[in-house]
Amino acid sequence: MRRTPGVTNKPAGDTIALVPAGATLTLLEGPRRVDDMEWWRVRGALPDLGRVEGWMARSLPSGEALLELALPEPPAPPAIEPPQPSPPRYTFTPGDRFRTTTLVRLRRSPGHLGKGPEDIVADIAPAIEGVIVAGPSEKDGLIWWQVQIVARDGAIFAGWMAEATADGEVLLQKISAPPPPPALRVGDLVQTSDFLNVRRTPGVVNKPPDDVQGALRPRTTVALLDGPRQVDGVTWWRGGAILTPPGVVVRGWMAAALAGVGDLLVRAPVLPGTNIPNPADGVYLHPPFDGVYTIGQLWGENSAFYARYSYDGVPLLGHNGVDFSTPVGVALRAVDDGVVLRADFEAGGFGNFVLLGHSWGESIYAHLSAFEVSVGQTVTRGQLIGRSGNTGASTGPHLHFAIRIHPYTRGDGWGGFSDPLPYLPPTAYRLPPYILDPSPAFAMASAAPENAFVRLAPSGMGAVPSHERP
Repeated sequence: MRRTPGVTNKPAGDTIALVPAGATLTLLEGPRRVDDMEWWRVRGALPDLGRVEGWMARSLPSGEALLELALPEPPAPPAIEPPQPSPPRYTFTPGDRFRTTTLVRLRRSPGHLGKGPEDIVADIAPAIEGVIVAGPSEKDGLIWWQVQIVARDGAIFAGWMAEATADGEVLLQKISAPPPPPALRVGDLVQTSDFLNVRRTPGVVNKPPDDVQGALRPRTTVALLDGPRQVDGVTWWRGGAILTPPGVVVRGWMAAALAGVGDLLVRAPVLPGTNIPNPADGVYLHPPFDGVYTIGQLWGENSAFYARYSYDGVPLLGHNGVDFSTPVGVALRAVDDGVVLRADFEAGGFGNFVLLGHSWGESIYAHLSAFEVSVGQTVTRGQLIGRSGNTGASTGPHLHFAIRIHPYTRGDGWGGFSDPLPYLPPTAYRLPPYILDPSPAFAMASAAPENAFVRLAPSGMGAVPSHERP
């Protein structure tokens, strides 16, 4: 056994040991061809020497074997698989959708070191979805992506976001395409995704100009009354909605989708970080009150009246909530877990009101007769927060209710609020008859005094400075 392979011109110290016949050794390396012999590096235990390791010739030049296998030759090693492509270095490619996992800062350019506040576009709340536009760009030790987020009011937030923090916390989570929504049905509440004409009859070919009754704004809630019908290669639904402005009822036929445009009647988008609403599984916010009540004023009504009030200097386009005809003293409930942001009184406006903050946005309850919570208090879904009333500028006992959905803009013509109806259980309220097609069944039901419908006059909102409105 030698320290190195070969026998020519070696010092005496190159010999490690004389290995007796019958010794069992383990092959470590080789073979190497030196001095016309095949050499292998081996390891084993010898009497008086213990563990040794070195090079040994397999046979002499004469052919005499010095090493032989103690076991049959092992099977041939498996074929070497072709190298697999390494996983992609980056999480996203342009066009991918993402969801924020925590509060994430949106910047005008990649990087965060040595920048002033003017580089900040916005701080985006958790569970907000967007799309990757371009990237990546590596800056300040982080990976940055150019993104675009479309708020519910149509406002576009664009800029750069870091994919993760320096310590590895993921900020942007890749999401797969959502499953197709369930088919629409008569009785569903849907929303418009764009401006949408309401026609007297389905179809667009050879129609007089007065066939169009008006155009619904994006995010208008529509109650489907009839359909579908296929006319002129388009699917049509008849629905009832509020035309804003002027904030009046319109019933007519609407195209469900158009080639090159996409779907025009859609399910309400889910609240960030939730699966609400999910009509197929009956998942909604908790009703804001105990019992079942008719709606006295819908979202968007009475544009001329509400245009005198503004949020952050922008006049309202119509009623920015839904008025439920609750008598005084009905128990009011938190629609979801949250915290009390305000429990206040607004003279000449909301009267007693409660504003709750939730992971997905806010909810407001106005014209209360009493509070059951205080500012800073944590509330749970379904918890009692107050009692309905007739305070402030209320024109009759009712609950004014609305929600804000992150991200929102107070100057969107609605004070940042959204129509809450698609997010509430349809069994918790009755739509007003004026939005529906007249039917004998409804007329008979409403003949009973306890179900009598009362259409509420619009309530004033007081002389509160527009930037201070809740």
